[in-house]
Amino acid sequence: MACLFLFASSVIKTSAQEWAFDPTTQKAYAQVLALHVDEAHALIPQPQTPQDHYVTALAEAVELLITEDGARYTEYEDRFEKRLERRTRLNTPDDLFLQAEIRMQWAFIYFKFGHEFDAALNLRQAYLTTEEIKQRFPAFQAIKKTSALLDVIFGSVPEKYEWILSLLNIRGSIETGLEELQSIRTSGHPLSLEADVLYALIQGFVLQHADIGVSVMDKILAQYPENRLALFMGASLAIKNSQSEKALTLLTRINQAEQGLPLYYADYLKGEVYLHKAEYLNAITAYGLFVNHYKGQNFIKDANYKIGLSYWLNGNVNDADDAFELARNLGKETAEADKYAARSLAESELPHIKLTKARYYTDGGYYDEARKIFSAIRPEEIPTARDQVEFYYRMARLDHKVGNLDSAKHAYKKVIEMNDHTTWYFAPNACLQMGYILVLEHNTKLAESYFEQALSYKKHEYKNSIDAKAKSALAQLRRR
Repeated sequence: MACLFLFASSVIKTSAQEWAFDPTTQKAYAQVLALHVDEAHALIPQPQTPQDHYVTALAEAVELLITEDGARYTEYEDRFEKRLERRTRLNTPDDLFLQAEIRMQWAFIYFKFGHEFDAALNLRQAYLTTEEIKQRFPAFQAIKKTSALLDVIFGSVPEKYEWILSLLNIRGSIETGLEELQSIRTSGHPLSLEADVLYALIQGFVLQHADIGVSVMDKILAQYPENRLALFMGASLAIKNSQSEKALTLLTRINQAEQGLPLYYADYLKGEVYLHKAEYLNAITAYGLFVNHYKGQNFIKDANYKIGLSYWLNGNVNDADDAFELARNLGKETAEADKYAARSLAESELPHIKLTKARYYTDGGYYDEARKIFSAIRPEEIPTARDQVEFYYRMARLDHKVGNLDSAKHAYKKVIEMNDHTTWYFAPNACLQMGYILVLEHNTKLAESYFEQALSYKKHEYKNSIDAKAKSALAQLRRR
């Protein structure tokens, strides 16, 4: 959800009573979106107006979310707390909008740094301030962006955080959030650029309509071809949509762009692409750049694991073992990719080599290569129960992606039957994917049962994300 925040405002030229930047602040804002945060701070050395504070706060938040730089965390948190004091002195919609926005920014930062209670409190305060603006200043359109994003956040909260919503008496609706975004992006409102970006990211990462997200981002990149943040988000959505070659083109353009805030996570994504296309030495180099430069802890364990996996798939067992040992000892297990890496490292055996290659070929959109792998697998090569379940799961994913839906459904059902009550993630995701197919086939009742079944599985690697997707899908069905 942090990606949804990064385009947190837009250049606004609008009528009275609506949020607006002066020329200097507008220029600083453009520098933030280009990830040139030092240049933005230089343009606003002493922020005065709500707009000044917003741009500088956005620059600080983007820097912390991208770099996870603990050395800057305390300094920027102090500035955040001082900005909160403005509410006691001023009472305009601009100041209230600033309060709601910086509360939401720091909720994401607190989540990123593991302070979940502080994050929840700030989301609650952002919600209350947003409601206050909507009641007192109903003509203030900028708040629709804040309200929409909060609706999406609260409407897709994972099961482990549901106690927070219950405690704070908060409800969210992804559909309501999308409606508010849609009203901005189709009305010529000055926030339409941001609404487009948020719409693309919600479609791709929350609703699992990655093709729609990619299409929207293509239009944005056609208008802003050198924007590093847009290139990064476009690449992330392309990978989600199994378009690794397209993602690689966008990631290469990021590296060729002017220097600004280091975007080391782009190197991690390049590692993902090279792993997909079986260029294992390039994958090792890209993941290595990430782990050697990134100051945070998220995805470090996964990157080291995938360095080992790349060595192993390339036939270099000794270097693979060294990388796996690093992965066991480095990073943390907050991100689901890191949790999956930790669980894989705890297994007594490495994953099936042919199924692993087929998996990454499929993930990257290299479907012919994946099909060749499957055609070469003999039954005696998959003796374990886990590998047998995974075989049908990988076949289902390939058939699903290429549009062979009847074959995909047959394989998904086989996975659900064979998975039984294990903690593997294959059956939960098979239920989720079955639900998506049945929605397309207008079999709403059966789709709903599969989404509910996806929620019923406990303690698997991707429970948070699968549960969030299933909850979102159920909410959409029940509004029809």
